[in-house]
Amino acid sequence: MCLVIAVDGTHLKGRFGGIMFATTAQDGNEQVYPIAFRYDDSKNILSWEWFLDFFKGALGHIDDLVFISNRHAIIKAGISKVLPYATHTICCWYFSKNIRKRYHKKDVAAIKDREARTYTEFKYNRHMEELKNVFQNAYDYVVDTGPHKCTSVHSPERRYMVMTTNVA
Repeated sequence: MCLVIAVDGTHLKGRFGGIMFATTAQDGNEQVYPIAFRYDDSKNILSWEWFLDFFKGALGHIDDLVFISNRHAIIKAGISKVLPYATHTICCWYFSKNIRKRYHKKDVAAIKDREARTYTEFKYNRHMEELKNVFQNAYDYVVDTGPHKCTSVHSPERRYMVMTTNVA
């Protein structure tokens, strides 16, 4: 059984502030269910490690576990330390947003979005060639990130089309 977990943290506004960490998943009918959440006053490596350790204690060891999050280095480090057997992937929405912000081109983000969601090597290569022709620097950025982190076709574990952390 492969389980895809969306992990995210959000800043809470208002009187008390702080951070809310959340993990959620979807079942086969795309119904979202929360797994764990936590409130903390800051978003740092110790907070993420504690949260992920709590998550691990609640669910135990799961083979083929896949996490999807934004590219935040603290989340990646926490997953690597607490759950080294799990696969960490990148949220396509955040990745497209970063490309749009970095290169100021909407069409580049749209091409990247199509490329991430394809299931065949042929279509993936076609989209990557299109990206290379439109903007070489964005193509290099995508290649440097690693296709296994942000595409369906190259993911080492099945993502079941869970491509964003929106469910979290």
